[in-house]
Amino acid sequence: MSEAFNSRPFPRGVLIAVATLLGFVILMISIARLTGMKMDQAPVTPEIQTREIQFLDNADGSLAVHDFNTGVLITTLPPGEGGFIRGVLRSMGRQRKGYDAKLSEPFHLARRESGNLTLRDKITGIQLELRAFGVTNEAVFIQLLPPPPTTH
Repeated sequence: MSEAFNSRPFPRGVLIAVATLLGFVILMISIARLTGMKMDQAPVTPEIQTREIQFLDNADGSLAVHDFNTGVLITTLPPGEGGFIRGVLRSMGRQRKGYDAKLSEPFHLARRESGNLTLRDKITGIQLELRAFGVTNEAVFIQLLPPPPTTH
């Protein structure tokens, strides 16, 4: 079967098209880098509800979540539970190692005017849009916010 292709050259049109496309991509990247042109990002809406939260490991493997400003215990995640929260903390902890910061330093959790929830690490500057991980995972962090004020 390979002998059938030996006598046929590769189509020049395809080679020219691929070379043109690659040249165009390289040209556009070069222009963007030289001019500093960037894609606009979606605006971050103002915060309407916030809490500074602190995560502390307990000796039994559970994870205590505290309101950093008041010291109030928000919840305790038993060992083996809270997989999404623990995963986010592992990722943030790796980033903090480069800053010689401990995981026990607080994170800024905020509900935004748009309804989105963000978790920001003031030490590294990383801000996570929690909805990007799915509504179910975002809901786990919503429970860590204080209850909204009641209006009568």
